[in-house]
Amino acid sequence: MRNEKNRDNRTFTLIMLLSFIFVTMFGTLSMASQGKNIQHYKLLSILEYSGENQFKSEFEINCTIKRFALSDDKIQYVISTNNQTEAASSQKAGEQCSLNDLSFIVDNKTRILSTTDTGLAFLEKVANECSKTLTAVTRDNIAKTWQQRFNFSSIDNSLPRQLRFTLTAIPVQTETLGELIAVRALSEPFAVVNGAGPVPCRANCVYVFDRELKEIYLGISVFKAATNIRGFKEVLQHSVATRKADEEGNPIDLSTLGTNKNFENLVSKVGVTSTLNVVQNGPLPQWAAEDAVKAAQVANISAATSCEGTLDPTITCLPISRIVELQSSNNLKTTGAPLASGGQKGMFDWFGWNWTTAGVVTGATLGTIAIGGGFSSDSSHHRSPTTPD
Repeated sequence: MRNEKNRDNRTFTLIMLLSFIFVTMFGTLSMASQGKNIQHYKLLSILEYSGENQFKSEFEINCTIKRFALSDDKIQYVISTNNQTEAASSQKAGEQCSLNDLSFIVDNKTRILSTTDTGLAFLEKVANECSKTLTAVTRDNIAKTWQQRFNFSSIDNSLPRQLRFTLTAIPVQTETLGELIAVRALSEPFAVVNGAGPVPCRANCVYVFDRELKEIYLGISVFKAATNIRGFKEVLQHSVATRKADEEGNPIDLSTLGTNKNFENLVSKVGVTSTLNVVQNGPLPQWAAEDAVKAAQVANISAATSCEGTLDPTITCLPISRIVELQSSNNLKTTGAPLASGGQKGMFDWFGWNWTTAGVVTGATLGTIAIGGGFSSDSSHHRSPTTPD
């Protein structure tokens, strides 16, 4: 039984990171010129849970994306990754983990994504459903706010039939990078069906593109789920981030972006909370492993698709087998600090921004805040659900 629970937890964490990688490079691929067929990124994934016990895992990884033109207007994408986190108990300390290359094909005529990996069938189905129901194009809505709705009634009965997002796109002027376009997506409250009752969820994200919306500079995504179906309050949070990097894997300098007050205000609605101080580490519960994972997949893919306005972000969700051991093992260390230390400085520091309050719930840990904490919105129309009392 214990082995089965550990396997479920490892599978959950893998899929969470797959969804993260799947959505964080939207827009960098399909419209790239011949001189930009290789892209490099540094990714960060933080998975946190508080309830009966606590769980925290941080994972940092470099990613290289290659684009190949095929016949009949099809594009193949090959993603190579290598991790830069401390090893789990199954690895030697400091050992670099090499992950297999994985591939997807996108048909530019039909906008359909396909892969031969049967383990990614669900993600493939979600991505293609997003493509079918996408109605708004971001480039037509700069300096505007609009709504996007996705229909998933044909995918899984445990998922919400629809996901709705309120989007805002603004131009952002920076000293070193020139003018960029920032796009934020705030989901309306939704719920996934659990055997003991519905689990309230919310997913928000923000992406920064170049002026042509062809290349991504950064992405931040936050998924939260809360429930008391087991008689006490439980909260799961998955925070993910991506930064454009050079050929050596060094992230580009985004510090000047953090000095733009309009951008800071935009990000403050996303809901990036303070890190969780792990006191009693333990496995993820069943509701998180079996229900929240699907909600996170669908919500993150949908939010990223709505920000970019194309299918292409979804092609970068990949099966990275070694991440199972590295991020979900109870013995896993964070990027440079033991679990009990509370992890690194935080996501804003990772980007080089000296933000102390924007989007952060200060003076509280994940286990003490409502799911809506830090998930404020522009109106009550898409207010976050609160954690059940």
